[in-house]
Amino acid sequence: MNIKHSIYFLLSFLFITNIAQAQKKWTLEECINYALKNNIDIKQNSLQLDIQATNLLRSKAMLLPSLNANGNDIVNWGKTVDRYTNKFADARTTSINLYLQSSVTLFNGFKLLNTVKKNKLNLKAQQYDLEYQKDMKSMEITTAFLQILYDKENLKNKKEQVRLTQMQVDRTSKLVEAGSLAKGDLYNIKSQLATEQAQKVDAENKLTISRLKLKQLMYIPSDSTISIYAPNIELSEGFSQLEDPHQVYNYALKNRPEIKSAKIKVESAKKELRIAQGGISPSISLSAGLGSGYSGANSILAGNPIFTGFVPNGNITTTGDTVVSPTYSYKTKPKDWDKQFTDNKNYSIGLYVSIPIFNGLQNYTTISQSKIAMQQAELQLEKSKLQMRQTIEQAYADARSAHKQYEAANIQVKALTESFDYASQRYDAKMITAFEYNDAKIKLDMAKSDLLNAKFNYIFRVKVLDFYNGKPLKL
Repeated sequence: MNIKHSIYFLLSFLFITNIAQAQKKWTLEECINYALKNNIDIKQNSLQLDIQATNLLRSKAMLLPSLNANGNDIVNWGKTVDRYTNKFADARTTSINLYLQSSVTLFNGFKLLNTVKKNKLNLKAQQYDLEYQKDMKSMEITTAFLQILYDKENLKNKKEQVRLTQMQVDRTSKLVEAGSLAKGDLYNIKSQLATEQAQKVDAENKLTISRLKLKQLMYIPSDSTISIYAPNIELSEGFSQLEDPHQVYNYALKNRPEIKSAKIKVESAKKELRIAQGGISPSISLSAGLGSGYSGANSILAGNPIFTGFVPNGNITTTGDTVVSPTYSYKTKPKDWDKQFTDNKNYSIGLYVSIPIFNGLQNYTTISQSKIAMQQAELQLEKSKLQMRQTIEQAYADARSAHKQYEAANIQVKALTESFDYASQRYDAKMITAFEYNDAKIKLDMAKSDLLNAKFNYIFRVKVLDFYNGKPLKL
């Protein structure tokens, strides 16, 4: 295969691949999965989950003893007391100090243990918050998906209305040219056609906007082409097949992540109160240390003393002679490093007790704030339960109402379809005016619009009930 054929093959492959992608029809499940994978808010919440896991690890590590190594190298000028010789040093000296320090908290009102428990609860609550956020995003995608299905059916109806009216315009034009009808009838029909064409354009715009909304939720560029799979949805189920709202609520109360998160946050607030109350308890800690060092002032003799003569020592004999004493010069050198580090070792161990007596009411105010936070968490739990119950009850009531409206609109469409067919026959037979014909058609169009609204309103409310009843969101 030469280069020219290779390039042709590659371009053909890319073209076919792009065509296949453009023709792909996205199901509701695929849209949801794609959106959850690419949503930035969900990614940020996942990182927050990692932060909570890190906080838990840190609180557990606080239960372990601490161990720290310290060191310093100090050069001193002037007179100072050397810590290792306990003598004055007036020359420039160098000292090196090394320490190994360990401490552990034995008791502090169970603050550390309660902090670990609190962070465990916070981590679990964050996991449920992430799950809830994914559920809410799934519902957004479902709503946008259903909106596209509605707008597509609505546009289909508008196109059919325009087609039928256009046929009537053409038929009326011929009758007017033949002198069988007055021009006023033609003007009336054309006016209706203009109205329906405007409605068709409006339906096209709404479909474009609903598609854009779905792309934005899925983080797909607006100039990309996306086609969704439109299943055939028929409303054959009756009221008896709707889930009982009390059963749905009881299930949601046990399984919904927002309720689980709210319950855990109440427990977390209780642990925070325990931590605050631990602040008024005595704290006991144990500390141990090991140290050593080197001093340039710590010197030893280097060789034998050298005799330098006699000098009066300040004493006088009984005969009046001055007493002298021999003098020597000494050479010194700093004691070796390893010797000093061995000789200068020091050990320490201490038990510390701290009893809080008064610290500006900080413990008191912290406890008060923790009690308030616990009450707020309890109220938030009750609020979440109430909101969920109201949403379920409203969805059930709306579903029943929408189904009744659908059944009524379905009967109305059938009746108005027969009425419109009869009006069309009478109009063709010149027995009614164009105004009467348009009136029959407008009533039929409105009934079809009501039927479509009731159908998708019912579908959405059922999906809300399915959502709270733990059923997967799919069509």
